[in-house]
Amino acid sequence: MKGLEKIHAEISDFICTITIKNPPMNILTKEFREEFVPYMEKLKTSSDVRVIVITGEGDRAFCAGADLNEEGELTPESVRQFLEEDCRIYDIVNEMPQPVIAAVNGYAFGGGFELALACDIRIMSERAKLCAAGVKVGLVVGPTRLVRLLGEAYAKEVILTGRTITAEEANLRGLASRVVSPDKLLTEAMEWAKLIASRAPIAVRHAKNTIQKTMDAEWQEAMKQELDAFVECQDTWDHKHAIESFFNKQQPSFKGI
Repeated sequence: MKGLEKIHAEISDFICTITIKNPPMNILTKEFREEFVPYMEKLKTSSDVRVIVITGEGDRAFCAGADLNEEGELTPESVRQFLEEDCRIYDIVNEMPQPVIAAVNGYAFGGGFELALACDIRIMSERAKLCAAGVKVGLVVGPTRLVRLLGEAYAKEVILTGRTITAEEANLRGLASRVVSPDKLLTEAMEWAKLIASRAPIAVRHAKNTIQKTMDAEWQEAMKQELDAFVECQDTWDHKHAIESFFNKQQPSFKGI
């Protein structure tokens, strides 16, 4: 996309790969926010994108968090606006109708940890290291998303100590879907992306939306949302094509209609 400096975006085979381009640590600056958020907004309605992969440039960091120079300039009057702008980075990832995969290639600290948590699937390099970091610098980072992903006990353990999580631990705890050698990270992430992109896109989007709403809904409401999604998908061309392909012993090729 013309004019982008802090991210590099490439779309191929229904997959958009976004690389955070602020080496060596790929921190989240004002300039990054001003590029990333509008670009993601445009992707929401793109029929050419079924899956998004986010990674960091270089081999040191996925994203090492916020710009401490920006934070150091905050006042009691400006901090709330800064937080709302910062949170928009993570919230928009949650809002994306397409699944978002984090390819965590190195440090994911502070805001980088939040960004990884906001993604739907996390594939990690063996070199990946994650840390909420908040209590180490007198702040609070990550409790809401981490509690919802892995529960209260583990969130307290990680956030109250501010300790670093290795890729191995992330894998054992279920925070990482797969851990691979650094040279295979993007290949692995793309394999996951290609698999999801090969599925019926309307159904995938409904499935993601239903899963996320289930977190905040009572059982009956959650089931209603699940059934509503089924009803909407049942009338799509993709579903009818998949049924026909099944009986013809063929592999379906979905159109998103």
